[in-house]
Amino acid sequence: MLKEAIIVGLVLMMTKFFDWYANTMFQRPIFCVSILGAMLGHPVEGIMLAAELELVFLGNVSLGGVMPSDFTMGSLFGAAFAILLGKDVATAITLALPLAALGTLLYSCMKVVVTSLVPRFEKTISNKDIKGFKRLWIMQFCGFELCYFLLGFICILVGTDAVKAFVEILPAWLQKSMTVASTMLPALGMALLMKSLWSKENCPYYFLGFALGAFFFYRNVTGVSIADGAATVAASSTKILSLVQISFIGAVIAALIIFSELRKIKEQNSTPVTSTTMDESEDFFND
Repeated sequence: MLKEAIIVGLVLMMTKFFDWYANTMFQRPIFCVSILGAMLGHPVEGIMLAAELELVFLGNVSLGGVMPSDFTMGSLFGAAFAILLGKDVATAITLALPLAALGTLLYSCMKVVVTSLVPRFEKTISNKDIKGFKRLWIMQFCGFELCYFLLGFICILVGTDAVKAFVEILPAWLQKSMTVASTMLPALGMALLMKSLWSKENCPYYFLGFALGAFFFYRNVTGVSIADGAATVAASSTKILSLVQISFIGAVIAALIIFSELRKIKEQNSTPVTSTTMDESEDFFND
């Protein structure tokens, strides 16, 4: 378990580094959970958990001063415990949601410590001590990263047995409820995202994607086989369009729309602005 604890700590530390350095989207579950699963030796399970957790936290964004749940930490811990304990997606989502809320509280506490260093930063600036300012910033950044590494390392090393015992004592009806909730939460995350993006101009593309998935995803194929003089009818289903193919079609449509909008903007910028001459007397009386 020592190796797995180090891996989780390193992945959590790297995600927070890229989140601090720039908005690279590496902190999204679709990326960090997939990398975590590959490093833990379960790439297929990691990709499946990453997709499910990304749908759950799809509509989780930071608006203004509102602090959202720390979906990065919640997703990594939920996926790590599910992979190490051999559990399903329902367990990962059940663990990820409260841990994400706990991560927000932890980040707020760390911000208090970071804010307390502001007077020292101001002092180095007033003294024109650039080296001292850089040294203090590096110390602050290293402390920030070290806290998340230790958090991931200690929680996996110490908490895996506790989480295993907690999951095993859950009654069967509660585990079934967790499974039902895990299938509803991705739809809720998609609904939260669509609520902020929905418009009359975008709704036809939504129904187009739904139609491609509903009408062209499967095709029933009926065959007749003869064995021992008896004819039997066999029905099977084959895929016409997979989700990857539908996504590719959507990417092409999005590219066409973007190029069209860019062309309109370019034409507007290239159109000369005609200046209208005004009579000075009219301007005087208007004033």
